[in-house]
Amino acid sequence: MNDPLPETCDVSVVVPVYNEKPNLGRLVDEVRAAMQPTGLSWELVIVDDGSKDGSRELYPSLVASCPELRVVALRRNFGQSAAFDAGFRHVSGRLVVTMDGDLQNDPKDIPAMVERLDREDLDLVHGWRRKRRDGFFLRTLPSRIANALIRYVTGTKVHDLGCSLKVYRREIVDDLHLYGEMHRFIAVLAEGVGANVGEHETNHRARTAGESKYGIMRTFKVLLDLMTVWFMRGFQTKPIYVFGGIGTSLMTLGTVVAGVVLWQKLAYGDWVHRNPLVLIAVVLALVGIQFFGTGLLAEVVVRTWFESRGKPSYIVGRALGFPGGTLYGADRASRLSIARVQLPGAAPQPGPRPEESAPRPEGEPGREVGEPAPELRRPTGT
Repeated sequence: MNDPLPETCDVSVVVPVYNEKPNLGRLVDEVRAAMQPTGLSWELVIVDDGSKDGSRELYPSLVASCPELRVVALRRNFGQSAAFDAGFRHVSGRLVVTMDGDLQNDPKDIPAMVERLDREDLDLVHGWRRKRRDGFFLRTLPSRIANALIRYVTGTKVHDLGCSLKVYRREIVDDLHLYGEMHRFIAVLAEGVGANVGEHETNHRARTAGESKYGIMRTFKVLLDLMTVWFMRGFQTKPIYVFGGIGTSLMTLGTVVAGVVLWQKLAYGDWVHRNPLVLIAVVLALVGIQFFGTGLLAEVVVRTWFESRGKPSYIVGRALGFPGGTLYGADRASRLSIARVQLPGAAPQPGPRPEESAPRPEGEPGREVGEPAPELRRPTGT
């Protein structure tokens, strides 16, 4: 997995596009018009998700006219979630903004959302298209039903999970990996790790060029992904609770049915081999054992995954009073979010010397005492 890029600007705007040639020039102009007055350094990262409408022929001229523009062109169409994920791996901003490339999201909302995130010390500001400019039956109504179901299942307070206009702190996106249609559940995933999420009402505009890529079939995909999010959010580190619970219930039910069969034999003399309840009891017991075994295997897989990646099953939000250095088990996102706060009245505690804490690169010869340490360089992989 590629390391995240170093932070070299204030805001990175990530926009996935697919066959949006008529909107590209206006997109670049509107983002530039919204960001330049803020005084913040910024970049616009367009992720082309395998467009086939001639969009790629426009990128060289757009890059030449806008020094802040970066383009990531995927080899084929991987989907919007994959495009967002690719953009997250190529940003270099302290804050990350996402929006759609159809220009229904208004870039003029970005400065206010950035200001609110810093003012209220939020980790994610989520857009809310309170007044949508879409067709009611094919877009707005299915979206409202899906949002209501997601809020009921996950407990999130966000009203418009389908809105792509969001502002994140960099450490949030560095630890996000999106699959399927998971970009719709970013707020849910962020809340699951303790992020502070706020909503901001945004201006939603009607599409004026290009064709919509959304359809009613996406609603069914969202429902399937909802089951995945529900499981990963509540039982990622304890799958035995789900599979073991189902298995135990089925085995208990099978035992009860077997007891009924035995009672019928003793009370009424019914032949066991002629009683269909026997097969039901056996099937329930076998399926219950399989569920229970699946839970045990899932526990092994989960532990192997966490330990092989050196990834803890928790995320540190803040640590007080520790000397310099890295907390045990903290990944990059955790280290970025740790506030090294000195306790009142405590004496400053020196951190470890770089030559004592930094690992020696493989193949580097040893150094004599007193010899200066080689310069440490931060990797810049993309």
